[in-house]
Formats: sequence, structure tokens, C-alpha cells
Amino acid sequence: MGTTDHRCAIALATFLSLTAWAGGASAGPDPVRIVDAVGNLDADHDQALAAVHVLRAGGKRAAEQIRDAWPTLSLLGQTRALGALSGLAKDHDAAIDTLVDASRSGNEEIQERALAILRRTTPSGRDGLVALLADPAVGDRAASLLARTEPDFAIQPLLRAIAEPGGADRPGLRSALGTAVQRSGRSAKRRLRAWLVDGPPAAAVASVAMGLSPLDEHSEVVASFVEYAVARSTDFADKWRLLQSAGAAGASDEVDRWVRSQLDGPEQWMLRQAAVDAATARGHREDARGSLSDPYPRVRASAATALSGDPDSLVERATLARRDTWPMVRAEAVASLRTEADAIPVIVASVDDSMSLVRAAAIRVLADSSHDQGWDRVHQRLRARNEWPPVTAAAIDYVVAHCRTDGVEALFRVVMRAAPSHALTEDLNNAARAIEALRALGSPEAKATVEQLRRTEGVPPTLKMALEQPLPGDSGCASAGR
Repeated sequence: MGTTDHRCAIALATFLSLTAWAGGASAGPDPVRIVDAVGNLDADHDQALAAVHVLRAGGKRAAEQIRDAWPTLSLLGQTRALGALSGLAKDHDAAIDTLVDASRSGNEEIQERALAILRRTTPSGRDGLVALLADPAVGDRAASLLARTEPDFAIQPLLRAIAEPGGADRPGLRSALGTAVQRSGRSAKRRLRAWLVDGPPAAAVASVAMGLSPLDEHSEVVASFVEYAVARSTDFADKWRLLQSAGAAGASDEVDRWVRSQLDGPEQWMLRQAAVDAATARGHREDARGSLSDPYPRVRASAATALSGDPDSLVERATLARRDTWPMVRAEAVASLRTEADAIPVIVASVDDSMSLVRAAAIRVLADSSHDQGWDRVHQRLRARNEWPPVTAAAIDYVVAHCRTDGVEALFRVVMRAAPSHALTEDLNNAARAIEALRALGSPEAKATVEQLRRTEGVPPTLKMALEQPLPGDSGCASAGR
């Protein structure tokens, strides 16, 4: 008998067996047949296929037998068992228990298939997903599935999971809660407030507030959560999450007072920096003026950024731009002066700062200016062969922004720095940028330089291509009338 005939015979025997079984349904499933079927899950393909058919029709007894045998099945046998469990899970708790175990499998295929079965098996499958929430290894994935498929149902179990030990530290849980709340009906706010009335741990409240903070329509709820937690929180992580949430919280004098207290109160600089951001987001950036003299540089830098354009702090920010000992602070202070005409001399002077981070920031500000102040210094930086690539890139952008046709020679030098075979990637990138700048200038000298580059040997092929690429529609100083 050929292979095809053999398989047909097995399929026919299985069909007749199931038909006979169905005819005697009043006697219930045959326990021996179910045990044999579970054992055959690890057998060859045809026997395993027949076993799955038997188990699908085996009801509660089959679900329990698979559950009991699950740890002893091979990965192949477990994979095949999922085919039977997908049907049994609708009516039998034992099947759900097995799918929960399968979702914890170290085998990614089995885990994903088990989770998918739980997701589409309602309502019993969602209970399986809830059982997985506490598991750090797979709980975040289960939380995401639950939030997306059963958002109304998901809110309460997700709140409980976040309130459990360690739950507040799991970003996946609070992200899933945000998804569930966003997708749920109008009752979400009522349920969130009811949970708060029950007196949950402050850490859980801070975590939930952070999860809800991206949802503009829940800003009032976030404010009430922050108000609840600030007086009960002493942990760094909780305070940091509350500050992240405070920026999106609704109007609240209590929240404003607390954020203000965090500008100079905490020992940890990260909290003070977060307070600057929160005060700014809440429309009270003036509260951050004192942070310009904070002992930690990142806080001073954030304060300078927050106070950009603030006339009452102009002198202090200009002083930071020239005198602060930290380059990051000087760079952010320079950038904060971009809209203040009185600070132009400070920005121009910063083009010659000892640190490239500050030089680049200053040139970018000047490039965005409506006037081409500082060109002489920028031109020197563009021509300097030993200049750092980010500064050169900013200087090239300045040339195009102000249509400095007298920068053609310097742009040609930038291109030729990339001609050697050992040129750095940064040099190649700036060479391509310089070619685009030459073409955008559109002056006779710039056009002649482009033609010269087309004929120059040693220009890398990638740059030769840049010479022919179409320019953006708004490029070209000549077309702009400059």
C-alpha cells in the first residue's frame, strides 16, 4: 500500500471511530481512548492528527488529561495539543489552565500561540490573561492583549496588578492601563476615581498617573491622583513618576505648590530637573528662574531651555552662555537666546568657544537669525581643517540660510577633505552637504565650482552622485531672490 493510501486509511479509521463514538455519546467519552490520544501527540504525523481530532471531541476529560500530561509532552506534542485546546478552552477551565502554563513556555512559538488562543477565547480566555498579569516574564504581553481586546474589563485587573508588590515598577502594566482607559467607555473615569477612594498604595497611584498622563481627556483624573500621592510618597521613583505626571495634570493649586517645592528641595538632581520640566509644562516656567543657579549642570541646562525668551532672565542666561564651566550648560544657554536681539553679541562670541558643542549651538542660532551676524567667525570655522564635523555642518547650513556666496571656496575645501580614501564618514557626510550648499547658492562661482568637482579625479563616487541629485523644490538662493 502506498503512503497516500495508508494516510487515507488512517483518516477513514479515525472518522469511523469518531462516528461510532458520537453514536454512543450517552455513555460519554471513552477514557482509554483519550489517554491514548494524549500519548499519540508525540507520535508520527498521521497518528497525532487523529489524536487531535479525538481530543477536540473529548470535552472536560480531554482538557484535564492534556493539563495533567502537559509537563511531560515534547515541544512538538505541546504544539499539537494547542490545536485541541483552542476548541476546549471555550467551555473547560482545565484547558485555560494549560494555556496559562503554555503562555509561560520558554518556546516563543508555543507562548505566542497560547496567548493568541486566550485572546480570542471569550470570556474564559480573559481570565487566563488576568492570571498571567503577575508574571514579569509574560505579564506585560498579556496586559497589552487584554487592554486591546477587552478594554472595559481590563481596567480593574490592571489596577490590581499595578497595586501588587513590584507592579508599580512595570512600565508595561501602566502602558496597558492607558490603552484600556483610552479605548473604554465613559465609565473609565468613574472606575479610576472609585479605585482611588479605596486607598491604594501611593507607589501604585504614581505609576497609574504616569500611565494616564498622555491622555489629555483624563488630565483632571491625573491631577487628583497626583494630589493623593504627593503627601504619601517618599521614594525617589514615586516622586519622579509624579513629576512626569504633573506636567500633564489638570489645573490644581496643590500640584503647583508641590512642583514648586521640588525645584530646590530634593537632593537628587533628576527630581529637580523633572520639576523644571513639570513647572514649564504647567505654564509656570518663571518658577524655574532660580534653577539657573542650581549646583548641578543638567538642571541649569534644562532651566535655560525652559526660560528661552524670558526677558527677566536674559542677563543670567547670557552669563551662563559665556561663563558656565560646563559646555552643555553654555550650549543650552546660547540656544535659549535665539529670539533675543540684545543677546546677539553673546551668541557671536560663542562661535569661538573652546568646546565644539557650544560653537555648533551658536552657529545654528545664527543660521536661524534673520541677519547674517557673525559671518566672519563662522567663515573661519568653515575653513578650519581641524574643526569638529558638527561645527562644520552647522557652518554649511549657515551659508545656505544666508546665501553667503563668498563661502564658495570654503565649501570646496570641505568637499575635498573627503577625497582621500581614508576619509571619515563625518567628512563624507559634510562633503555631500557642502555640494548641496554649492548647488543651492546658484551663483556663477558656485556653478563653476560644481562643474570643477564633476571633472576632479579622486572625488568619491557617492559624492559624484550628489552632484547630480535633484535639489529640494525650495532650494536655491537665486530663486528666493537673494
